[in-house]
Amino acid sequence: MEKWKRIEIVGDIAIIGIPFDKKPEDLKDYAKEIMSKHPYIKSVWGRYRDTKGEFRLPTYYHILGEERSETVYKEHGCRYYLDFTKVFFSSKLSFEHLRIAKEVKKGEIIINMFAGYGPFSILSAKLGKPKLVYSIDINPYAYYYMMANIDLNKTYNVIPIYGDAFKKIYYLENADRIISPLPEKAKEAYEVALQKIKPGGIIHLFVEIETKENPVPVLRGEIRGAAWA
Repeated sequence: MEKWKRIEIVGDIAIIGIPFDKKPEDLKDYAKEIMSKHPYIKSVWGRYRDTKGEFRLPTYYHILGEERSETVYKEHGCRYYLDFTKVFFSSKLSFEHLRIAKEVKKGEIIINMFAGYGPFSILSAKLGKPKLVYSIDINPYAYYYMMANIDLNKTYNVIPIYGDAFKKIYYLENADRIISPLPEKAKEAYEVALQKIKPGGIIHLFVEIETKENPVPVLRGEIRGAAWA
């Protein structure tokens, strides 16, 4: 078999990246192989490397097994109930979830501008013991799953907010830490976050950077008293 087949496991569902020269039905034999080797996998889906729409969702196709996309995903001791076809999901962000959560200090006020189903907010609440985490998202499905996950993980200091972060943030108190995990709107988010961050506070700004070679760039700086990483 070809070596391109990277599998992403989300709870009891496997997701296969679909190469641009393949169709979902081309992966059915590989999906059967996955399910035979891993009995806990109940469904296999394919995903193209695209993101579209306001909610940054890839195109998914059901390939084999139960035709459902809802599951419970476990990460760093937390459980997340989600539907990956309705909310943005990437296991590649697992390291970032933990990295930021470990930096959170007890008693902080945090604003998460693009919270999704809640992984940054909930893990930060569990590990860092902040006072409050204001957790905003414009996707109604993300808001629904975030509320469910707050209850599932008993992180009741996470406050779910449904709506546009660029508007809702102005109704909130100033924060010690602001998380902005939406590279496509990094510039706008940074300009807004600067207005709501406390002196000496930290803005975690996710940005897209093009490089010609393999090295991964690390961005560090300090502007107007707000460190960003």
